[in-house]
Amino acid sequence: MRIGIDVGGTNTDSVLINNNKIESSFKTNTSEDISDSVKLSISEVIHNQPKEKINSIIIGTTHLINDLLERKNLSKTGVIRLCGPATRLLKPLCDWPADIKKSNNFITDFTNGGLEFDGREISAVNKSEIQKLCEIYKKDHVESIAITGVFASVNPYQELEVKNIILNEMGKIPVSMSHQIGRIGLLERENATILNAMLSKSAKKTFANLTKIINELNLKSKIYITQNDGTMASINDALNYPIFSLSSGPTNSMRGAAFLSGIKGGIVIDIGGTSTDIGMLINSFPKESSIAVEFSGIRTNFRMADVLSIPLGGGSIINQKTPYLSNQSLGNRITTDSLSFNGSTTTITDIFTNQNKANFIPPNQSFKLSPNLIKSVENEIYSKISIAVDRMKTDSKNIKAIVVGGGSFIIPKKLDGVDLIKFPKFGEVANAIGSSMAQISGYSEKVFSTTDLPRDEIIEISKNEAIENAVKKGAEEKSIEIIDFEEIPLSYLPSNAVTIKTRAVGNIKNEFN
Repeated sequence: MRIGIDVGGTNTDSVLINNNKIESSFKTNTSEDISDSVKLSISEVIHNQPKEKINSIIIGTTHLINDLLERKNLSKTGVIRLCGPATRLLKPLCDWPADIKKSNNFITDFTNGGLEFDGREISAVNKSEIQKLCEIYKKDHVESIAITGVFASVNPYQELEVKNIILNEMGKIPVSMSHQIGRIGLLERENATILNAMLSKSAKKTFANLTKIINELNLKSKIYITQNDGTMASINDALNYPIFSLSSGPTNSMRGAAFLSGIKGGIVIDIGGTSTDIGMLINSFPKESSIAVEFSGIRTNFRMADVLSIPLGGGSIINQKTPYLSNQSLGNRITTDSLSFNGSTTTITDIFTNQNKANFIPPNQSFKLSPNLIKSVENEIYSKISIAVDRMKTDSKNIKAIVVGGGSFIIPKKLDGVDLIKFPKFGEVANAIGSSMAQISGYSEKVFSTTDLPRDEIIEISKNEAIENAVKKGAEEKSIEIIDFEEIPLSYLPSNAVTIKTRAVGNIKNEFN
């Protein structure tokens, strides 16, 4: 058996799964201390179950993104760019918001190193130069280090060399290397690497708390953390790469929607208390974003699902004049401040409880809303959702839609461009189900020259590397399949260069039997 948990801004959801069957589920408001919600959720779903039979607990959490947004629990970071004389016009952090630069007091340096796209050195790493930097880091109490080499994605040996020098000089300090985190594109990859290094303190604290909760509940289960691409990682991997778990909530919902509906390709509409997330499913996994992803004003290019979030949820506040839908939400205060719960604020939920269209009976059913207000709000909801769905579609054909989330009752039964709308059972906890269904992934992204190697051989190399990476992370080799493959010609580089991206997934070894 396994437990899946997803911590959202409004609710914390959990499920207990046994042989792909849902044994129990639980939903509660997310507490100010997120760990309290996690502990309560686990306690509720394992009620009367033998604890020794629970093999794994898979958690999707907002701890990390909250710390980033609030600028707290972030590591003081040393930033190294291996570039030689190249790329010096644009400094590290050049496009970062001023407040986050001020809050961290980064130390940034250009050093010898860096490669051309074909692997030739711009310059060699200078060991004494790195050793001098380590002395500065020690004096300034640097807590983590981010290393980014020009074209390190082609060959990571310089980043690995610099990491070894740092560890020899400074002992056990978290070191993030760009070839393990971002994609081709220097500034975005560097930004992602710096973010990963910054989050090391937050990750250590978060995952230590989660481990403590599991121990307090006398559970011997292994703990896994869900990732942005719909897969999961061990606690150790998540500690090394916290950025990959920065925003896993929407992907958990999409994976859960695919499992509950049996639909492998279509669009998922996940309505929470504050926002609605919309994304495409391909082979039961979220479609990946092909453009730079922005977090807290910082452009990055690590793996993320292509998800559109709009400010529309069950807790959205209703204005008294057009447009009636506000971008503000009560969030987890909906159970105290909304009309349905004897409060004084009108929300979308009140519009539907007033018509007996919600999926629950509210404490207060005596309030009245004008038919004109109800109709106007419903029209605005229809318009917002239809426009968002149209933006996420990849062509003009009608598609299937799966609607999940605690606020799913606000979605109309028909939408433009959609020929089937499915509201699956247990859809209100689809995010927790998605957590429990997460698999281990392996990824490969490299630049190849098709004049040096035949295309078939290049593809085989990429696929084998993705499979090998999945096995290294703990996936059972027999269960691994390639779910995503992309070939991108790089016309601005010589030698018929192409980027090959491959993603493989598999069940975790000896766990999901």
